[in-house]
Amino acid sequence: MQVTLVVSSLLLAAVAVSAYPAQSSPESRAVILTQDLAPNADGSLKNNFQTDNGIRQEEVRYLKAGPEGPISVAQGAVSYVAPDGQTIQTGYIADENGYQPYGSHLPTPPPIPEAIQESLRLLATLPSTPEPIYQ
Repeated sequence: MQVTLVVSSLLLAAVAVSAYPAQSSPESRAVILTQDLAPNADGSLKNNFQTDNGIRQEEVRYLKAGPEGPISVAQGAVSYVAPDGQTIQTGYIADENGYQPYGSHLPTPPPIPEAIQESLRLLATLPSTPEPIYQ
């Protein structure tokens, strides 16, 4: 009984592997053409690389002073060639304010309508009301 279970499990695994061969994308076969990795004694780091399929990355990491201790900062840019041939470039900074990407291809929020902007201006001019005191 156990032999039958083991053999049938192995046959099922063999069929699954042959039915779904490993898909490898061009990115998984990319060759790194250049890489410059420079860690420093103070904890900062520079990392740049370029691959044969057009992927490039440049990044700098460092610590900066913050009110509650050092803050880790990563700043850099990534570019690659999209399937349609367009080069996509994304810059970023990651610090105490979180990850903040920027690039012309990233979506942006629609502009705030004039009526809402005007009502916000009017609200800002109103005197504040004191907080109620509950008993």
